[in-house]
Amino acid sequence: MRRGRHAALSAMISHHGPTLIASLGVALYLFPIYWILISGFKTQAEVFSDPPTFIPRAPTLDAFRFVIQHENVLRYLRNSIMIAVPVTLITVTLSAMGAYAMSRLRTRLVDAALVAVLLLQVFPEALLATPVFLIFKAVGLVNTVTAVVLATSTRSLAFALVILRPMFRQVPLELEEASRVDGCTQLQTFLRIVLPLMRVPLLVVGAITFAQAYGQFVYPLTLLSSQELQPGTVGIFGFIGAEVADWHRVMAFSSMFVIPILVLFLLLQNKIVSGITAGALK
Repeated sequence: MRRGRHAALSAMISHHGPTLIASLGVALYLFPIYWILISGFKTQAEVFSDPPTFIPRAPTLDAFRFVIQHENVLRYLRNSIMIAVPVTLITVTLSAMGAYAMSRLRTRLVDAALVAVLLLQVFPEALLATPVFLIFKAVGLVNTVTAVVLATSTRSLAFALVILRPMFRQVPLELEEASRVDGCTQLQTFLRIVLPLMRVPLLVVGAITFAQAYGQFVYPLTLLSSQELQPGTVGIFGFIGAEVADWHRVMAFSSMFVIPILVLFLLLQNKIVSGITAGALK
């Protein structure tokens, strides 16, 4: 009887083992987000309670009311979106054109350019912040959203080019040749034939770019001196004092900041997964 039970248990573990491991990994990955969300509903005393509570004893919205009324969290969210949206549009537009051109120019010069782009990605933003600040100061763009958008776009554009170029190379040349026979120009072929086939990869790049730009911290902190223009990342940083931090309010602020990204990826999860899978298979 015991041998039968052990055999059944072993069979179940071997059959469901990968699923259990994957579920555990997802749970560990999502736990910090869960902790942020529930901590916003706690009081300051309960945040530091020992042992910690995984479900608030008496949920309250006081922390959320405070950050909305006194910390102007909605302004910070608006500023983050004002940075993320133009960065996404610039990156997707320019990377689509650039990756298409680089996919059709099969020369060593293009390969060398891609290697240079990848090497530039190694440098951290904190290292580039000072020269970027000096450049934008010289042209009079310091303390403007335009400076942050341009600085962020340069890094996201490089990433998008590397991701999209191999995907554009999968588009059959025969389709373009057929469109040329029908009288389409190079631009018309790109807009009417190639881009519709690249909807999902461009959506994936756009979603990732939006998330990265939305969470940008170094360039806004360096280039924006006006609090009216600063995004949510800088707002959270400034909310934490040197000696005192109201962590339940910090968590409420963080919850309101992270929810738009969670909603975006939940709405687009099927397309994002299919796009990443398609790129991996190709």
